[in-house]
Amino acid sequence: MTFILWIRAIVTPIVNVVIYPKVRSVSDLAGRCIILISMMFLSGAACAQPVPLFSATYKVSYGILRGEMTLDLRRNGDSGYIYETSLSPRGIVTMFRRGSIVETTSLEIEDGKLRPIDYRSTDTIADPTRNTEYLFDTPPGRVTGVYKERTVDEPMQPNGHNRISAHVAVMLAMNSGASMTGIPVFDRARWRDFEFEVFPDQTIKTKLGEFETVEIRYSSTKKNKSWSLHCAEALDYAPVMIVFREDDDVKSKAQLITYQSLDDPDQPQPISSR
Repeated sequence: MTFILWIRAIVTPIVNVVIYPKVRSVSDLAGRCIILISMMFLSGAACAQPVPLFSATYKVSYGILRGEMTLDLRRNGDSGYIYETSLSPRGIVTMFRRGSIVETTSLEIEDGKLRPIDYRSTDTIADPTRNTEYLFDTPPGRVTGVYKERTVDEPMQPNGHNRISAHVAVMLAMNSGASMTGIPVFDRARWRDFEFEVFPDQTIKTKLGEFETVEIRYSSTKKNKSWSLHCAEALDYAPVMIVFREDDDVKSKAQLITYQSLDDPDQPQPISSR
């Protein structure tokens, strides 16, 4: 027992300084990709398509680090929805860091349009725990809340979304064939814009089989970094793979391992590679 405590005393500072920031970057990987594809579609368009309810799990890798990410979109009342993403470390990292990074947003259909009500992020891997909270249009015309223990109060953007409600808006837009315009996305206490490229007709092999996808890629030329998200039409444009590259080398990847439609009577059972 003394030996184990001694090892932890040596390794924990390394985890805190080196590994934990990488765990955070994996969480940001999904968020950043969702933000960039959100720039492509008009969220102000009426919701002609039903909101695709689903639950999906991804195996995440970052070098020697391993983790698991879940995406879950469910109903909340007659016209409301709750969308939650969660990232938890797996493998050796759990000897030194436990917990999860959970992001949740409540949404509703108002005047035929999807809009976010709130956004919450809780990081229990961090010490101390980190919390972020935003309210949209409460009071009217403002985004208010807390980010890194400082008060947030910014003007609301028309048809604006947070970093995960934007994902739902994008799935709706892609299902309905909406034109490529833009969605303002509120992330890290400010509204953001990104540049992107689109690569249609990409075949991606996963443990669940092959999927025809649309790849959306954001690149940072100054740092030689790129983020890609592959969205599968067969799964209502849920992502089947998320990839982060640096100097053309794959640094991090999230791969779909389970998927269940929660509103498709023809697919009552989940599909899984487990």
